[in-house]
Amino acid sequence: MLAQELISTVVPVLHAMDTGAKALRLMNEFHLTQLPLVVDNKYLGLVEEDQILDWEDPDLLLESAPLNAFKPAVMEGAHFYEALKLFYDLKLSVLPVITREGEYLGLITKDNLLAILAQYNGVKEPGGLLVLEVEPRDYSLSEIARIAESNEVTLLSVNTINNPGTAKLEVLLKTNRQEMQGLVATFERFNYNIKYMFSEELEEDLLKKNYDLLMNYISM
Repeated sequence: MLAQELISTVVPVLHAMDTGAKALRLMNEFHLTQLPLVVDNKYLGLVEEDQILDWEDPDLLLESAPLNAFKPAVMEGAHFYEALKLFYDLKLSVLPVITREGEYLGLITKDNLLAILAQYNGVKEPGGLLVLEVEPRDYSLSEIARIAESNEVTLLSVNTINNPGTAKLEVLLKTNRQEMQGLVATFERFNYNIKYMFSEELEEDLLKKNYDLLMNYISM
């Protein structure tokens, strides 16, 4: 997924003749703390809420205001991971998307980015979560995938993070299976440490169990 495919079509831009008060109103309306300043379709920088709140006169025009030279942006053809890194590093609420010539195309919001991350991580798909804890030198994605396949389990997503407290690698597996006892047993047989396991039952299965319990209770 490229940055240009995540552009929001509803968030407005600020113009040179807008006032600080108008900028604050728009930020409040769209629940943002930053908005891009665009002049003649050229992206000039991000205007920040905290900056305007420090002004003595909120009716000051943006073109004559003492704005900081804060100009984060991502190229239209960049992968969305680059956008994610900028959001994290710079604590952004929006990220403008531009062409190589600096022309403004639109912006990415946190909501847009969160939605695509959820899709890539299979959040909407039914299934369980398994967190393995391994030594970094022992991590083998091919072996993990082979173990899952041997249990007829599909890995919908795999994410890793280094835990600075333990110096170990945590491997988060999103699977297509709710019942994972067999998979867990196989991982343990291969000396994997299972740190967490989360398995949400499908709604119809839960309803059926509750119904069966009720019938058993009535027949007592």
